[in-house]
Amino acid sequence: MNKYLKGCLIASAVLILIIGLIAGWFWWSMETSHKSAGEDGIKYSKEFDSITTITEKPAIMLGQFRKDEIDQLKFYLIRNNEVITDTTVHYTITEPDKYLNTNIPFENFKKSDSIIVETKNKIYFTISGFHHYAYLHYSMFGYVGNHDCRFADGNYTVNGKNQNGTLLKKEGKSKIPLSLLNKN
Repeated sequence: MNKYLKGCLIASAVLILIIGLIAGWFWWSMETSHKSAGEDGIKYSKEFDSITTITEKPAIMLGQFRKDEIDQLKFYLIRNNEVITDTTVHYTITEPDKYLNTNIPFENFKKSDSIIVETKNKIYFTISGFHHYAYLHYSMFGYVGNHDCRFADGNYTVNGKNQNGTLLKKEGKSKIPLSLLNKN
């Protein structure tokens, strides 16, 4: 066999072997990273969900209302079926659409608490199910091993249904237990 052909075949085989090793290492690294991300996501989400106090001001959006129905909202903080505190917030609505983006006005509350939102025309929404989760950091090559604790903003239970934080007029309740509105 020609020594040039033999040299080219050996060089090609070495090059293919090197490319195969690099591809194998890359695949192994991605699989290990993916497995580690799954384990860390479960572990840290449990840890962060053990936080009992919500210090963020959760965002909500009210929709399908007339402006005069949502220019004043009353918020009740409910703990163990008792009103802990309430507050009324007035809004100046200048947008032509029928939506209002706002935040729950309490500085902090327990994760197990419920928030009741009352509109001017006595439509009620009960918001609960607040929680935190682990936000895992990724790079171009997968999970990098870092994480943040984040509030699951917009992922609440509204009137017993999982919602994205949008309170639609047609989904509101016309009654709420009067015992919840009696301060002790």
